[in-house]
Parts: sequence; structure tokens; C-alpha cells
Amino acid sequence: MRLVSARVQGFQAFSDSGVIAFSDGINLIIGQNNAGKSALLRALLPNLPDDRHRTADRWESHRLPTPTITLNIEIPGSEIEDCMLRSAGTHYIPTPNRQDCEYYAKTFLEKESSIISVKRTPGNQFSAPYPSHGLFEPNNGSFSSAVFNVSNGDTVFAGVSDNANDSLPQILWDCWQRNMFYFAAERMTIGESSSGYANRLAQNASNLPNVLHTLANERSDLYARLVEHLRDIFSTVGNLSIRTKPDNNLFEVLVWPTEVRERPELSFPLNASGTGVSQVIALLAAIMTLDRAIFIIDEINSFLHPAAIKNLLRIIQSRYDNHQYIISTHAPEVISFSNPKTIHLVSRKGYESEIKLLDLDRVGNLREVAEHLGVSMSDVFAADRVIWVEGPTEELCFPYIYQHQCGPLPKGTVITSVATTGDFNAKRRDREIVYEVYQRLSAAAATLVVAVAFSFDSEKLNESEKTKMQADSKGLLHFLPRRHFECYLVDAAAIAALITNKDPASNGIATRERVEAELGALANERPFVVPQWQGNLRDPAWLASVDAANLIAAVCVNISESRATFNKKDDSLFLVRHILKHKPDDLAPLGDYVRNLVSAVS
Repeated sequence: MRLVSARVQGFQAFSDSGVIAFSDGINLIIGQNNAGKSALLRALLPNLPDDRHRTADRWESHRLPTPTITLNIEIPGSEIEDCMLRSAGTHYIPTPNRQDCEYYAKTFLEKESSIISVKRTPGNQFSAPYPSHGLFEPNNGSFSSAVFNVSNGDTVFAGVSDNANDSLPQILWDCWQRNMFYFAAERMTIGESSSGYANRLAQNASNLPNVLHTLANERSDLYARLVEHLRDIFSTVGNLSIRTKPDNNLFEVLVWPTEVRERPELSFPLNASGTGVSQVIALLAAIMTLDRAIFIIDEINSFLHPAAIKNLLRIIQSRYDNHQYIISTHAPEVISFSNPKTIHLVSRKGYESEIKLLDLDRVGNLREVAEHLGVSMSDVFAADRVIWVEGPTEELCFPYIYQHQCGPLPKGTVITSVATTGDFNAKRRDREIVYEVYQRLSAAAATLVVAVAFSFDSEKLNESEKTKMQADSKGLLHFLPRRHFECYLVDAAAIAALITNKDPASNGIATRERVEAELGALANERPFVVPQWQGNLRDPAWLASVDAANLIAAVCVNISESRATFNKKDDSLFLVRHILKHKPDDLAPLGDYVRNLVSAVS
């Protein structure tokens, strides 16, 4: 299930939000305090309060329209059928006629995805005009619906109904309540619960101790990975345990400051720990045990330190991107950490809140902290070892590659970007800039971290220039063996998959063969031709020298006719994942480089 779009009318500060589009991955809602971010997220909750939009001209409740929330939800047929089985009973699926009723309905349940539009008002569930799936127009008051009964763990066709019966809004309501999780900024007192079995987190996380107890006993590897994630996010958390509390026999979650768990007196109850710890444990327990869900996180910066936010978002993006995330924040640094697919700005003037979709290419302009240096100094406060890398692409992809090859980064190790987008995307690679960045960062980090390393692109530096810089930095400066990061991503199959993913209309056009031909043609022409080009796309010498980032971008534009453009930060991780899945050996040299970087600060 995925939220495609929402529209909020007559609720709190919104007279009409307009259509708010959401994507897979991370979606950010940003804005100042009291702008309406939290109100927008609360409008998505099952328990919608009757808080009507008021103005200086209209404030009396009986004169105000009832709040209405319109949601477009994408859901696969398999998930609809699963919800039918869970709720049992009789279900109705609208069909255009009686003759092909059974075939039409079963085909609908086999669809990869359908978008269903529903509305809701305070105190009511989802509703929609017949047919809710919108796949046909009712025929002059003549209706038909396929009737399904649930029997022996299966849905069984039971005939045709001639009434305007439609179970899809109710089915979607059940799915929404089951697969949508909301994490508010308030403290969650969820460290204790009555003893019992639970393998799935409740919407209010009240059964967290039960879920953790079940994971520790039935899925110990998953539980161990959850604890490892906690250590990565919080430098003060060493371990986690669940016990039966001696005085009341309740399950209790204990947080340990060390990995060793010797005596419970040396641990701390979760209910006595920081707000962010409870939130993160509950979030991890949900995202790690569910296949595909929607997670709404309100004001993430209000309960997590910037370094913890960054580590959490990195884990989400690299390990659990099968879910959809809608996150509100007023902190600019969250934007640079999250690699968002959409960003909506909420602003308020008087009684009215408005929402505006921001251009992702201009997000870098929102950074306010340490912009002149090009770094977020908050990164280093929770780190013992810092690896400063070229830019946000490496910042996101290097940990993912290391995780794939070696496992989680060593505790206390942070990989973070040294450069602003403007400084290094423009390739201002003269020696003075590199030295200035090195000297300023070294001085800033010297009192905070144990070890520092730097990783820069080779670009057009020759070997003697690189050797001189490395000597001047006393070995702290490392250069990527190839010109830049994208030189490792020139893979025709991966690029074809990227084009198709960004532009479904290119499916069948963006083939591996077509991409190979386009790569070869462009590599033989200016501005991409280099002396090392011998007609072989896999030639290491050519791959080390070509301007791969712009080459990949040109291929995407040419094949998709500009419908699919290559965004370094967003799309490089897609290519990395595809190559690691299908041709992991091709990225082995890059993996070795990243591993050596981490070893240099360990």
C-alpha cells in the first residue's frame, strides 16, 4: 500500500490544501513552527478530529463545513485479497457487467496495483462513489458486483449482486489502519506491557515489549540486527533486553549502556530513557518486520540529535526502502540527510496554511548551518572517526557498499560530505581549495574525533599531483582510483533499468542493447571522447578516465527523450543496488576502496 496523494479541506488551518502528491521512499513536509505541518499529518490518521477551519469571517461551528480528507491510495490486488481473508465475511468488487463478472473481479485481484480514491470525515470510515476503483462508468443505474466469500483460507466467487455494493473502501480502511504507523513528537511510554505473544507492532506501539520478546526468541538474527542499528544510531546504547518485571510480572524493556549485560541494576528502563530511544526502537520494530507500510513521523528533529537522525535515515534508505515515509521537520539539516523524493513546504499567513511542492534541484539552498564551510558540523559530535567524502552521492552510497561487503560500519564511524554542491559539482579542483578544506576541517575535528580521513575524486589530477597532496596531508587524503564515483556505474543493464523506472513509457525501448549502443556512440564523440577509448565499454583504463556522470545523464536523456533525467544523488544509489544485485563483482574494486577508507580510521 502506498499513499499517492492527499487533499485536506476544511481542517484546522487548511481551507483547501490542493492535491499533495507523494512518492515512494522519503517524503518531507517542511516549514516553520506552527505552519501546519503536524496538522497535515494528523489529517491522515484514522482518528480524525472534528477541528474545522476557521477564519476571522467564519468561526461559528454550525456555519463551517465538515472537514473532508481525500486520499488516493495505490494497493496491489494481492494485498486487497489478504485483507479480505483477514476480515472474512462477504465482499463485493464492482464489475462493469454480469456476463464477465467473475473473470473481471479475479483479474482485478491479480493486478500489480490499483489506485483507489476514498474520502473520509470525522467519525467515519473511508467512503467512495460506486465504483471506488474508477475503472468504468456506471451504466444508467445498472449495477453489478462480484460476490466473494472467504472459506478455508481462500476467496471463493459466490455469484453476482445487482446492487451498488462495493467493499473496497472498507477493505482499504482495514489496510490503512493496519499498515499506516504514526510517530508523534511526544514521549511514548511503551517500555512495559502485559506479558503475551505479538509478532507485529500495534499502531500505538503499546505492545512493543511483546514484539521485542517474540523477535528475541523466534527471530534472533533479526533482533540482533535491530540492536546493531540502535548502536549505530545512539552512541549511548550498547544493548537491549526484555525481562519479566519482578514486582508486577509485566514485560519490561531495558536499555544497556554497554554491550555486556551482566546485572539488570546496571541497565535503564526504556520508560526512563530519552524520548528518541523509544521512538526509534518502535520504528525499527515496525519497519524490520513488515513488507510494505506507510510511516508518518512528525517533527523528527524534536526527539533526535542531528547525528542520530542522519544515521537513522541512512539505515532506512540503505536497508528498508521498501516502505513509504512521510516526515515533517523544520530543521534544514534533515533535508540534506534524507535524500527525499518529494519536499512540500507548508507556510501560514494568518488563519490559512498553504502547501507548495519544492524543486528538488534547489534543496541545497535551504542549508543554514556551516554553509560557508560546506559541512554539517553536527555530524561529528557522536563520532569517534570521520571520513569526509566528495559529496552527498558518496555520503549515501559508500555506507551502503560497505554494508553489502562487510556489514555495518564500525561503531562511532561516520561518512559525511565535505563539500557543498556548488563547490565540487562545478569541479573547482585546484590545490588551494583542497588544502583549505583539509586545514579547516582538520582544525575543527581535532578536538572531537580520534581519526580523520578524506576521500576525493581523482578528476583530472595526474599521479604526481595526487602524490604531492597525499604527502602534504600526511596520508589522510585518499583519491578514488577512477575519475569520479559514477565511473563505477557505467553498466548498460542498470542504466536501462533506471530509465524504465523513471519513465515507464521507455519500457521496451530502454534495453541493455540500446543503452550499450548509445554509450558507445557517445563515447566516440565530443565531449566524452578520451584517448583511452578503444571501443570497449568494460575497459578499466577508459572507465577510469571518462566523464561518466555526464555520459550517463546524456544516455538517459537521449533514450527517454528527456523524460528520464539522471540525478547524481538520487539515482546513483539505484545503479549501485542494481549492479550489486546482478553483477556484484563489478563493484568489488569500489568496495575494496571503501573498506580501505574505513580501515584507515579504525
